[in-house]
Amino acid sequence: MIKKKTMKNNIIVIAAVLLGTLLSFNFASAQSCPSLTSVDGTAVNFVGELTDTGGDSYTITWFEYGKTKSYGQKTSEQTLTQTGLYCITVSNLSPCTIYNYRAVAKNTAGTSYGENKTFTTTCDSSAVSIRANGYDGYVTISYNNSADLSWTSYNANYCYASGDWSGTKSLSGSQITGILTSSKTYTITCTGSGGSISDSVIVNVSGQTYADFSVYKTVRNLSKGTVYSDLAYADPGEVLNFRIAVKAGSNPLYNLVVRDTLPSGLVYIGDLRVDNILTSGNVLTGLNIGSLSAYQEKVVTFRADVAGSESFTFGQTQLTNTVSVTSGSISRSNSVSSGSISRSDIASVSVTRAAVAGAATAVSTGLTNNIFLDSFFLPLMISLLIIWLLKSRIIKFEEWLDLRKKEYQIYKSKKILQLKIAKIKTRELFQRII
Repeated sequence: MIKKKTMKNNIIVIAAVLLGTLLSFNFASAQSCPSLTSVDGTAVNFVGELTDTGGDSYTITWFEYGKTKSYGQKTSEQTLTQTGLYCITVSNLSPCTIYNYRAVAKNTAGTSYGENKTFTTTCDSSAVSIRANGYDGYVTISYNNSADLSWTSYNANYCYASGDWSGTKSLSGSQITGILTSSKTYTITCTGSGGSISDSVIVNVSGQTYADFSVYKTVRNLSKGTVYSDLAYADPGEVLNFRIAVKAGSNPLYNLVVRDTLPSGLVYIGDLRVDNILTSGNVLTGLNIGSLSAYQEKVVTFRADVAGSESFTFGQTQLTNTVSVTSGSISRSNSVSSGSISRSDIASVSVTRAAVAGAATAVSTGLTNNIFLDSFFLPLMISLLIIWLLKSRIIKFEEWLDLRKKEYQIYKSKKILQLKIAKIKTRELFQRII
């Protein structure tokens, strides 16, 4: 009986401990949630509140989130047995990005959604984001309409546009594209202390009469071994390689001419290639790359060198390289139209000329700045000239020396005489005293 009583007491104690632990866990979980959603770097701690269970014994809750109001992603689910705060943490989000989110709850009565809210992840380095009509990445508009571009940047000093627009842009702003009849790609690149970063948005035009073609210009620093990008960093004298990708849309193109414009500070070298095949011609005056079938792409590459240091001031110099591609005709509905279409793009090179600490200055090292002439030949010639002058008696050095000797002898005789007179006077005075 004692043994059974002891076992029963132990079961009661264990049950009480487990119940207390569960109650403590639920209480601690509720207390561990802050009152508001918070961001820490690229992690977010979502906070929601279940205000009514609807009489059900439990409710399933979660959060939906994403870069647009379409969300597209969801957190893990939590099961709640009572009203109150609940929180879920998500990590490894994109830095410096605006996210939309909302709370979701589901029970036997159905699914309930909270209002849309936003948060922004922390920016660790230079960052930029561009949208069209409020959408990131891709948006579709009707034929013969325009789109509203908007962009923001972080930790940037300047921004510039490429793709189907160009020029220097403010660090944040907006711009109307104008009437569009074909799909366009808008890219913005911003550079700051954290480096350079780009973002693009594609505006797709529905109901367009024919497909267009695209041009994408990039550059790489061969001397540093970098990859192709919209912006390359270089020092004077380094070697660059430019890449121009031309891609047709859903219809063929004919007589495509690629013409590149190099700014001052970049020197065209050659090594001109089309689809990696060495090609004759000159991309600076216009290179005909022939025709493209639907969706076909051709790639033109060439080499250019950065000019020497004398071509740049100290600090950074931004060089913009522009390419223009013109189609002589385009095929539509199995017929060829003679209409010409042009597209352009840019790639930039940031050249740094640094001042060298302790650099040698242009101080003269002698009469001729030749170490052999200044240290040996000229001193020898001067010595021989002096010897010749003395030997030829043009300079009467011996006469001058004899005169100096006579003057010294007279001076010495006078001094000896004065000493003798002084001794005689001293002797006479001494005798008088005695």
